[in-house]
Amino acid sequence: MTVFEVRQCTNPACGLRLPVDLDIHCGKFCPRCGAHMDCGEPFQGYTISKFEMDLNHRDIVVILDNIRSQQNVGSIFRTAEGAGIKHLYLCGITPTPAGNPAVGKTALGSERLVPWSCHLNAVDLARQLMEDGYCLLALERTPEAVSIFEFKADEETVHKPFALILGNERAGVDPGLIEMCEAVLALPMAGQKASLNVAVAFGVVVYWLAFA
Repeated sequence: MTVFEVRQCTNPACGLRLPVDLDIHCGKFCPRCGAHMDCGEPFQGYTISKFEMDLNHRDIVVILDNIRSQQNVGSIFRTAEGAGIKHLYLCGITPTPAGNPAVGKTALGSERLVPWSCHLNAVDLARQLMEDGYCLLALERTPEAVSIFEFKADEETVHKPFALILGNERAGVDPGLIEMCEAVLALPMAGQKASLNVAVAFGVVVYWLAFA
């Protein structure tokens, strides 16, 4: 367990307060202004609560189709591990943990915990998942999309595992995949940009699907 210590700069014009990892930082001078820092009592990182360990969640796999950014893929790995995702299918040009250091750097080891595989054609993969009994869902802002907070699986799909599809950061989800989906999901947007980073959007949607 990592041990931290909260330190606060004694310079009134600065006053920076931050936790430091005692295994890494041994100096007691402010990294911002160089003044001496007061040290608090050491404390350990917080532990997992029992309710988090006991949570039941829906079986979900994720298709990442032609995601460009290694950092986005790494972030998705980390969120997928936390949400209990069963498998990540890395399709098209999506970078994999093998040979792409930035994926592992962002994933912080979760790429070794979440099963993944590489596929050239996401449409062929999605067709196989449908035959295996998966309900396909795309995350995309199409005219037919429904809000994730209003989505409810019908009687035919409520007991099926989900396959959530995310597409290219610029082009979006392949139309061939959209046609195969049971539903297209979107996040409501109150801002003017009307979009989120794909890894951020994935985090919101996958937790809602897994635990709601």
